[in-house]
Amino acid sequence: MTKITIDIDKLLEEVGEFGKYQKLYIFFLGLTLLFTASSTMSFVFTTGDMNYRCLIEGCDSTSETTVEYWPVWLNRTVPFDNDDHRLAKCSQYVRNKPNDTKKTDERIFRCDDSDFNKSLSVQCDEFVFESGGETTIVSAFNIFCKNNKWKLTIVGTLNNIGQFFSLPISGFLSDKYGRKNIIIIGSVLAATCGILRGLSINYTMFLILEFFDAFFSGGVYSATFIMGIGLVGARHRVFASTVLSAYYPIGEALVGILFWYVQDWRKFLIFVNLPGLCFALAYTIIPESVRWMIAAGKISEAIEELKYIAKLNGEKLSEESLRKLETFKSTNEKEIEIEEMTKRRTTSCSSQQAFKRAITSKRIILRVINCSFCWMINTLIYYGLSMSSGSIVGNRYWNFILCSLVEIPALFLVIKIMNNCGRRESQCATLLVCSSLCISIAFLPKHAVILNILLYLIGKFSITISFVILYMYTAEMFPTEIRHSLLGICSMFGRIGSMIAPQTPLLVTYFGELSPLLLFSGSALLSGLLALLFPETLNKKMPDTVLEAEQIGNSSS
Repeated sequence: MTKITIDIDKLLEEVGEFGKYQKLYIFFLGLTLLFTASSTMSFVFTTGDMNYRCLIEGCDSTSETTVEYWPVWLNRTVPFDNDDHRLAKCSQYVRNKPNDTKKTDERIFRCDDSDFNKSLSVQCDEFVFESGGETTIVSAFNIFCKNNKWKLTIVGTLNNIGQFFSLPISGFLSDKYGRKNIIIIGSVLAATCGILRGLSINYTMFLILEFFDAFFSGGVYSATFIMGIGLVGARHRVFASTVLSAYYPIGEALVGILFWYVQDWRKFLIFVNLPGLCFALAYTIIPESVRWMIAAGKISEAIEELKYIAKLNGEKLSEESLRKLETFKSTNEKEIEIEEMTKRRTTSCSSQQAFKRAITSKRIILRVINCSFCWMINTLIYYGLSMSSGSIVGNRYWNFILCSLVEIPALFLVIKIMNNCGRRESQCATLLVCSSLCISIAFLPKHAVILNILLYLIGKFSITISFVILYMYTAEMFPTEIRHSLLGICSMFGRIGSMIAPQTPLLVTYFGELSPLLLFSGSALLSGLLALLFPETLNKKMPDTVLEAEQIGNSSS
């Protein structure tokens, strides 16, 4: 028996592909993406190293409330690295034994050159902090000196481990129970963990809450993205995805601005997470995805939502489409089949059956593996460059904000690039450009400050374009019925890259300053070449079934 098929893009053409409805809810969904930036990037500031030095007994007056951070005698008591502006944080010169014990107090108080042996230094365990500076978990949990630096870098890695475990689970739950539930419940739980993290009483509590914050927010971005591009017709997918993606760097910049203003990690975490609790109020405002409702067999809900879309957009759902949906509901509700290519007949399958078919398809499996590797490299470079922005000469807050905002022009340029050059060639080219820039920065002299900053920002610019293309590309290569599940798998493996990114400071310690940039360059080059194996999806309808996904790239499709 020939089953009734539903062309969702045609339904959207009737009710409005990009009208008032789509613009309104893309705005609401964008607010969610603003919040996810805080869950993903807040550790850059909460784990930032602080300015501190050794407490010099006898020189520093411990009886005073505030000890001067940079007294006139400092260069006599502590060693400096390379120049007079980089003091050694954790060591001090060995004190000379006085010849006259009666003058001990007087000699120590003066802190003369003769009081210290500048050829010998020792580690200290008491510290003085720069007054008026930022406070992070360094002082709260006594994480000092190079031997403990891993305790700071592990926080970012643990954040991404949380997302790693979250993505496949949230992808499955999203495909089974809907995008809306993942977006709202995940955001509220993540906000709760973020606020509690700001109240942490020890390092262990902080780590546990960091993990669960990332775990609950892990699937919010992908669910929001999938839901957003599913609201619009095929002609507007690129623009919708670009607008949604632009919210994330704005969220990153706001994170930098807030911490610059607050300067205290506890207040920062509470303030940045409080808005997330408001998502609980949005449960009756944000709609469920029409595409998901039809794929899940919730035809009655889908009809009501389509009518609402038509009303808000000033359009009307045709009687023919209504009859088709009603017939589909009554005769085929338990055997859902969505088909955009109306001339082909196919059997319907559940999400589980679709997933089983996908993993037995050599073409789909190879595509998932390649896509996962591309995700891993994109996240490694994207987050690696973001986290390293503070090392650029100048104000670290401005650097972070600028490095975030440079993504916005990249996001809008991507529309022209993708529409004119296609997905495959664009993905390849942007990764190769990023590779060449990273290798160039690695061998540029440090005194060429402006050129270093310019190339750094262009590198972030190019990897941003690549990342946006990849998100769009992944959504277009896989079928509706298991789209979030497969996107979740690719993004999950992508988190391996973002787990490695926070460890690049340790990479510098063991392999030298050039090692991160050389890693970025080589991996981007390989991934760019492998991107040529992807099928082209430009001007293709989004596949709703596994069979349709398999046929993308065929000469006849």
